[in-house]
Amino acid sequence: NVLGFATVSVPYNDWDVKTDAYTASSKDQLIINSASTVQITLPASPSQGDTVIIKNVAAGLVTIGRNGSNIEGAAQDGTLASTKAMQVVYVTALGWKEI
Repeated sequence: NVLGFATVSVPYNDWDVKTDAYTASSKDQLIINSASTVQITLPASPSQGDTVIIKNVAAGLVTIGRNGSNIEGAAQDGTLASTKAMQVVYVTALGWKEI
């Protein structure tokens, strides 16, 4: 018998360092490294189970743009202070939920 490998779904994208505004995609893992405020916008038209991980490693505040979907039940953007991290997952009808 020949051992074959099926196409394997990768659970997350590689870590990516951002210093400027960026619109995230599902499965993004982002490190924010900026002394100034940076806006990270969550994906538009998310699907059930979409997820994004964000880690702020610098002094600047990170604004999390909701892009039309609620974050933790609120119709407002979020923030991520220096040294903090978050992972959100999209739950249909409930919006983005932090885990």
